[in-house]
Amino acid sequence: MKKTETALQMREHELLGIIETIPAMLWSTSPAGEPTHLSQRFLEYRGTSFEEFVNRGWEGLHPDDREESAKAFFRAIETGESYNVIHRYRRADGEYRWHHSMGEPLRDPHGKIIQWYGLSIDIDERKRAENHLRDTRNKLSTASKIATVAELSASIAHELNQPLMAVLGNAQAAKRWLAANPPDLIETNASIGRILRDLRLADETMQRIRALFRSGPYKKRDESVLDIIRESIRFVHEDPKKRQVQVDWSIESSLPPIWVDRIQIQQLFINLVSNAIEATDGSANAARILLKSFVTQEHEVVVQVIDNGTGLQDTEKIFDAFVTTKEKGMGIGLAVSRSIVEAHGGRLWAENNPDGGATFNVALPVSSKREVH
Repeated sequence: MKKTETALQMREHELLGIIETIPAMLWSTSPAGEPTHLSQRFLEYRGTSFEEFVNRGWEGLHPDDREESAKAFFRAIETGESYNVIHRYRRADGEYRWHHSMGEPLRDPHGKIIQWYGLSIDIDERKRAENHLRDTRNKLSTASKIATVAELSASIAHELNQPLMAVLGNAQAAKRWLAANPPDLIETNASIGRILRDLRLADETMQRIRALFRSGPYKKRDESVLDIIRESIRFVHEDPKKRQVQVDWSIESSLPPIWVDRIQIQQLFINLVSNAIEATDGSANAARILLKSFVTQEHEVVVQVIDNGTGLQDTEKIFDAFVTTKEKGMGIGLAVSRSIVEAHGGRLWAENNPDGGATFNVALPVSSKREVH
């Protein structure tokens, strides 16, 4: 009996040592929820004795968390379900820290609850990290919205740049014709006509932008690929810096029409041809741009913009917003171009040519009103 008593005392001492060593605050209650034991770590954390803790009840919890925590605890006592709650608990120095409290019932062989055991873990650092992560996500979301506004602003500036540059060029030409001696009124009148035409195009571009903000649909209709290409090249050549660059095309007038928004697709080709011209600036060869077109078996019209420039370092990354190889570029043109093509159900991709330079391929679906044989 003495040996058995000594063994039991040793086991009790070992169990108490385990309880006090576990890096958490352990507790136990009766089946009715009355505290029966609190670990020394628990009492030191609260800075109180067991009796004081029992008398003060839920006083140690943050006022905003008391009601919900008490409801969850007594619900567990009543139903026998696990107790699991996250709340703020006051430390001995008065600071409230986040804790994760859990409890499980101990049952006898017949399923009757004879004791509740639980623990409370300080998770304040983790909670602060979660809050910091949440704040960071909110800041990133705000930054993303700002970036979106910047991208839209850059897109608007990019789409309006071509017609406004054409207006500027024609206005300067008109001024020169009027300053001639004698003034050339015929050429002046022609320049003014081009100014009015380009201003109408700028107005149509703004109408498309307004439709974009209203989530309005594109104004699609059957359009001739050849007509769009001719008009786009004319606008490119309105820029004095690009006027001398040779732009050839091999596009048949018999190509089937495409179902597109003319202004949007025109802006697309203006951008691609302008980029092709600028890509030849650092080339040793005389600048030459070629546009070719053909119909695929997938009922697509493919237009290729081919240059003999310096080529591309990354044929996919260049379509990302704000990625540019130009010293003064905004890195928005190709991102906008791909968006336009994809909005029309088409594809836009780039590849380097074996003999130098690059090719941009635009694939647009043939109008459903026409069949390709």
